[in-house]
Amino acid sequence: MSLFARLQALLSAHPSAPATSAGQTPATSAAPTAAGAPTDAEAAPAPPPVCTRYLPAGQIVVREGDPGHSMFVVLEGRVAVLRGGDNGANTEVGRLGAGEFFGELALLTGTQRTATIVTVEDAVLLELTQAGVRELGKDYGVKGEQMQVTARERLLADALRSNPLIAALPPEVQHELGDAFVPCTVPAGETLLTRGQPGDALYVLIRGQCEVFHTHGDGRQSPYPTLEEGALFGEISLLRSRLATATVRTVTPCTLLKLERDVFKKAFLGQPDLRGALVRLGLERLKHTMEVMGGPT
Repeated sequence: MSLFARLQALLSAHPSAPATSAGQTPATSAAPTAAGAPTDAEAAPAPPPVCTRYLPAGQIVVREGDPGHSMFVVLEGRVAVLRGGDNGANTEVGRLGAGEFFGELALLTGTQRTATIVTVEDAVLLELTQAGVRELGKDYGVKGEQMQVTARERLLADALRSNPLIAALPPEVQHELGDAFVPCTVPAGETLLTRGQPGDALYVLIRGQCEVFHTHGDGRQSPYPTLEEGALFGEISLLRSRLATATVRTVTPCTLLKLERDVFKKAFLGQPDLRGALVRLGLERLKHTMEVMGGPT
């Protein structure tokens, strides 16, 4: 039985699942504040594990950057996948139709929504919370690993779109990287690499911004260009067994792909294409670091 058929079976097992028409708020939205709404002393009821959404064309389903507490399956209609650019404008990067799903990354990994989803025609969506996904696996044989594979593939696709180094690698190396990278979410203000300390991983920035700076002996900080979506960093420590040459800290909440040092050494250190690309990138950054260090201290 296909994943879509199993989801339809799950839907039929919940005939009383709430149906949301245009303009109604999803079950995962904030609690209502109208008269008669639950007070602080009264816990709001938990959202149902499975819920059907009937939405008109042009309806925003989820917004990029928001926390995700559910995933969606398209039962009827189509939705557009939009991602914000540097100028703040959204760009359509794809469309999903009946039988396809979205939102699984935020739900399964605890990361923020990586795209805005908008209906392009009248649509019927199935919304599942964590409990709904567990029920799907228990009763209909759909494993969380299946959805995690899809989530990882979509993150790698993001990296390919935004990072020319990864995009230029042979397909087989890209596939191996997709299996090895682990998605993670990091809050603003978190230090990922510290100058003078060993680096533990190679990172690809999928969503968010990171600041990079060199700290001089007198405590002054010299900034490097801000790392934007698609940036890859941490390669110098991994390739040359050196301490990090700069500090990298998140400016905004970030979604990243992380490749641990041990996995990198075991699986990719002998890959000439990847190693060569990372060496070239590392040399460029070492040159920049020497220029920064050559300034007044």
